[in-house]
Amino acid sequence: MTFAPIFLNLFLCLLLLNFQWREQKAVLYLCFIILVFNLRLLTGILLNSPSHLNELSFILFHTDPLNILVCPFFYLYSKSVVEEKLVFNTQMLLFCLPSVFIFINMLPYYQLPMEEKIHLVNSIQQQFIFRNFPKEYTLLFNLNVQRILIPLVNILFFILCILYLIKKSKNQLVKPKISKIIRSILYFFAINGAPPCIFLIYASYHLHIPLDLTFKLPLAKHSELWSYFSLLPIVSLLMFPQLIYGFNPNNSLINFIKRFFNNIKNSKHEVEPLKFDHSDGMEHMMNYLEKEKPFLKSEFSLHDLSRELNIPHLRVSSFFNKQLQTPFPEYRNRMRISHAIQLFKEGMHAQMSIEGIATICGFKNKSRFYAAFKAEYKMTPTEWIEKNI
Repeated sequence: MTFAPIFLNLFLCLLLLNFQWREQKAVLYLCFIILVFNLRLLTGILLNSPSHLNELSFILFHTDPLNILVCPFFYLYSKSVVEEKLVFNTQMLLFCLPSVFIFINMLPYYQLPMEEKIHLVNSIQQQFIFRNFPKEYTLLFNLNVQRILIPLVNILFFILCILYLIKKSKNQLVKPKISKIIRSILYFFAINGAPPCIFLIYASYHLHIPLDLTFKLPLAKHSELWSYFSLLPIVSLLMFPQLIYGFNPNNSLINFIKRFFNNIKNSKHEVEPLKFDHSDGMEHMMNYLEKEKPFLKSEFSLHDLSRELNIPHLRVSSFFNKQLQTPFPEYRNRMRISHAIQLFKEGMHAQMSIEGIATICGFKNKSRFYAAFKAEYKMTPTEWIEKNI
């Protein structure tokens, strides 16, 4: 039971990578956050285990440069989800500066012999309190400053992340499925933020010695209760399956297991291929295109549409070419242009450039937007605005 949350978190990372890697590269940030949370969880467990002193000495204080990156990476994850791409640029390297400072600060400690680290950690473990960290073990500032800096940076980025998500949730230009996942992230924050704070207050009230924040939570006499709290992120994620599986209705652990065993069965026995109801499948596809607007992604292709709806690629291609008598790229451009027309009617051209609207609508550049628009309306977007707005 003690190590169960750690194994469940690792299993959760595998689920995230399996179901979301193709559609949402931001899952890398989420997996990093879960792994760092696992390290903190493991530290709390080892503080209550006198038989694992070597492992505790290896983890304690060595993971501080990673701990300070948790909420900055939550912010990057949120931006990546909203923008539907892996967000990171050279300016965001500034987010990593506090981590670099902590690493440099702890260099003298990292270079200590293992025996000396074990002796120091042993005294911490026995007393469950930490004071007077030797000044010669740090380079830039003492450990008390560092212990304040880590939660401070994380709290600042946490607030920044919440404000960013709230702002985007009110933006009507954000796609419906992105709005859903934004709300899920906000609810996830609320569910997981309140109980640890309550437990921290409870632990502080019942233990009348000035403990460091790091050691207040995994108290020896409350270790079982802390283990239950550590299960909260995993359980709460089950309440928001789109955070694990994405928005493909066929993505779930149950369906994955079913497909796995069906593939084994099909490899042993010849069976007739699964038949789709043509009319229902195509109606579902058209509803998906109109409501979810996946064509607003610049890289959205026929293969993506086929994979999202679990409809064979040839059947989707045949529907556009034979029934609609319009190749998919042309139909996709029509829907993008239709969305641009709607934005023009809403006055978005007065707030941003035509090139910006083209990007929002899924076109890679302004010239492609103009070419597609002119092929459809025999005029440029600017001319259309002058005649119709």
